Amino acid sequence: MIKFSFVCLLSTFSIVWSQDNVTPWPLTTPFSLATTDIVDASGATFLSSETNSSDGFLNAQGKIRLRIGHIGALNALRNDVKILEISHKSLREEGILDDDFDLEIVSQNGCGESYEGVAVAADMYHLQKVKALIGPYCNAEMDAVARMAAFWNLPIIGYMASSNALADKKAYPTLARISMRSTNSIAEATTALLKHYGWNKVAIVTNTGTLAYDRTLAFEEVFHARQITVLKKIMFDEFADAKSMVNSGLLNEVKSTARIVICLFSNTRESTREFLTAANMQGMQVNEYAYILPWLQDGLKDVTPWIGTEGEMLQKVKDQYANAIIIDDVNSFDNSITTPFLEKIKDSGLGPKDVDMGNIYGYLYLFDALKLFSLTARKVLNETGKSESLLNGRLVWNNMRRMKFQGMLGSSGIASGIVSMDDRAERAPLYRGFFVTPGADQVMSMVHMEPTMIEKCDGVENKTGCYDIIVTDLMRDFWPSVDRRMPRDEPDCGFRNEKCDYTLPIVGGALVVVALGLALGAFIAHRLMEKRALNKLPFRIYRDDLQLIDEEQLKSMLSLGSTRTKLSNMNYGTRNHAIVGTNTHAVYHKYPQRRPIKFARQDMQLLSLMKQAIHDNINPFLGISFNEKEEVLLAWKFCSRGTLQDIIYNDNIALDSKFHGAFIKDILSGLEYLHASAIGYHGSLTPWACLIDRNWMVKLTDYGIADPLERWEKQQAISRDALTGDDDKSQATQSTSQIYEAPEMLKNREKNRGRRVDQEWLKQTMTRKAMGDIYAFGIIMYEIIFRALPFPEATDIGQLVEQIKDGSRVVRPTIMDNKIINMDLTNLITDCWNSTPEMRPSLRRIKLNVESYLKVKGSLVDQMMRMMEQYANNLEKLVQERTGMLEEANVRADRLLSQLLPSFVANELKNGRPVPPKMHRSATILFSDIVGFADLCRDATPMEVVNVLNGVFDGFDQFIARRQAYKARLYSFCV
Repeated sequence: MIKFSFVCLLSTFSIVWSQDNVTPWPLTTPFSLATTDIVDASGATFLSSETNSSDGFLNAQGKIRLRIGHIGALNALRNDVKILEISHKSLREEGILDDDFDLEIVSQNGCGESYEGVAVAADMYHLQKVKALIGPYCNAEMDAVARMAAFWNLPIIGYMASSNALADKKAYPTLARISMRSTNSIAEATTALLKHYGWNKVAIVTNTGTLAYDRTLAFEEVFHARQITVLKKIMFDEFADAKSMVNSGLLNEVKSTARIVICLFSNTRESTREFLTAANMQGMQVNEYAYILPWLQDGLKDVTPWIGTEGEMLQKVKDQYANAIIIDDVNSFDNSITTPFLEKIKDSGLGPKDVDMGNIYGYLYLFDALKLFSLTARKVLNETGKSESLLNGRLVWNNMRRMKFQGMLGSSGIASGIVSMDDRAERAPLYRGFFVTPGADQVMSMVHMEPTMIEKCDGVENKTGCYDIIVTDLMRDFWPSVDRRMPRDEPDCGFRNEKCDYTLPIVGGALVVVALGLALGAFIAHRLMEKRALNKLPFRIYRDDLQLIDEEQLKSMLSLGSTRTKLSNMNYGTRNHAIVGTNTHAVYHKYPQRRPIKFARQDMQLLSLMKQAIHDNINPFLGISFNEKEEVLLAWKFCSRGTLQDIIYNDNIALDSKFHGAFIKDILSGLEYLHASAIGYHGSLTPWACLIDRNWMVKLTDYGIADPLERWEKQQAISRDALTGDDDKSQATQSTSQIYEAPEMLKNREKNRGRRVDQEWLKQTMTRKAMGDIYAFGIIMYEIIFRALPFPEATDIGQLVEQIKDGSRVVRPTIMDNKIINMDLTNLITDCWNSTPEMRPSLRRIKLNVESYLKVKGSLVDQMMRMMEQYANNLEKLVQERTGMLEEANVRADRLLSQLLPSFVANELKNGRPVPPKMHRSATILFSDIVGFADLCRDATPMEVVNVLNGVFDGFDQFIARRQAYKARLYSFCV
């Protein structure tokens, strides 16, 4: 009754003021009536005290010119009249307003210290004959003006006032509100969030002061209607800081009565910061408590507390808000409305400097307020067909209920650009819950809250907006607790542990203490036994048993070897050599050690299996030296001819198909042994992991060790830097090793690198790892055959490694067109590179195909032995043939000798004995000659001469044989 009397009195006083033209209280210049007309493109008049229609309804031509009064605020929303002009122009373009039905807008300021807006409203109604009101801007004046408008039966639209009392439509029957930031709407959204997470018991933390009281009262009303129990309400001084909050002792009451805390302060931005600081000081950890901050702000929207005056991030402040839940409109923490808004006002000559950029929502609501009234007035006019219906404020208000239209930014795709009015002509809320994460630059949207209207519901009677808020999760498992679940509104044992009996826990605790003592003793004993076990590990090499060899000593050792065991790669041969034990020549890989290595069970099993691995094509693993001299050494047996990579890319070594087949078969044999053994896979198969011994046999090295090395590196036990040079064999990997890794292995490794140390690794099965070996084998087989990588010649290998190393991009090897190879072998190599591991061929199939296509039988040593055997057989046959020829030559020589000398002399000479001369008492010597031999030779043919000589000599020989004579000499023919 008091308020109503005040309205009547003020109305009467305004009438007197309009009649006598006297000022009831001083009006400053901004509140005086303008005397200059401002005309927009459509011809509508703004800010004018002289209109074409004296009654503010019809002009001289009988057209509807409805006069609307806008009550703004001092020092707020600069150029708000321009926004009304833009809205009016848009309504004309959309056809909502036209020449038959248009609006005249009168704008003046209020919201001063003396409630000037109330006087402005009275002036507009009595003198300027306005038929509807937009505003006032502030809560204080809206209460009185809305009651006056109800008395005058004028529709009134609030665009900034957020007081919950204004939602009572029995007290304000002609008031509609376009603002989405009203106290009752954010209270409804907060309640929906609480119900969504099953929180039915809360505590409210607030402060003294009228504004905080009104907000708390509004929330309590909504909580009571939705069956939310307020267990405790704590009230601090209005300007209390964190220290005074802690000293007050009130936080202990919150700790003992609630876990879900609703923060409702007069100054939301500053007070919530102080309260959360105090909560952290009090030890109220956020994973046990949920702090919900309805982002209530009176007037323009403040920047977030952790953003400084120059836009910088205040990390210490943000840390205080860590893991709090802020409830605000959907576009609260982004700039998605800024650009569309500036585009809308650009055509009117306005820019960022011409408006209050911190209060963009005020301009949007003002634009939407004029559109709401225009749409409603058009609807009433169309339905009734009577212009007088527009003067019925209650009828106009009733048609605003449940109206839905596109606001100023509706066409820009902004979620809040669609305006939905509820059953009380209040804007239905569209909110989100935001989760503050200290490590992220932006807050994270956790839930989306959207209203859904309820049919057959009267909001005036039941004092609700007749809508349900649908809550949709945008994030899951984000809460910083062990199980990632949201805290409960009441602990299982109650706030003071009154619901739990601790007798059994106490007894259990005592037993646990005893058990812990026993466990501690067992742990110490286990550590001692483990230390002893480590000392006895078969794969461990003590540093004292490892004699490192420098370059000079190595050269001296190598000079003692034969040329057949000479190193084929001196770079490999001169790096990281040592003598293990007494005379075992080894090479080792060295890794800097940062902390002691604690072997997992699977690591010890693997290293033991590696130590026990024995095969002709497996390079023996000699052991590992660790936890000494801050370095880890992996020792492998030395192979004198270097690596397969050295042989492949050494142009001075000619490799034929026998070498190709032998190398490939040796690698297959080694892989077959590893895959069949308990080790199960190689894991880092590359050309430099294939060593060649003095017998030209390929032996696989670095097998099985890739996973432990990667795990130790992740645990920061060792440092494993990738090699920068392709010739560096001092480590177990090179910079180009990613080329030989299957895509799925690279992707899995990258995922593991991104996981924390305490997180379990993503493991690959033994089968997957074995299939990764098949992929690498396909590339090595191509290299052996063609002495090149399966990539175009112009490929930059360094760039290729950068592209594929994280597994996100797959560059598949290809067989170059200029390479001539058997089609079946081409298909085999291509199958090895299949992107699906299960589709890659098995080792058995590869071995059968290689033996068939490359005609490989046995190793290179076997082939050399077969060649030596064949050579020996051929040599024996050749010796037999030459021996027969020699014997035949000897027979001919004996026959000739017996013809030349007496048989006795010939025999003596053959036996190597000298023949002394013999004395004869007498001897007959025959001299013979062929008379006329020269004439005979001149006249006869050569054959005739030969025949004559043969006859003569045969006669002499027969005569000598009968007479036991001796043919001493033959002289040349005499003429």
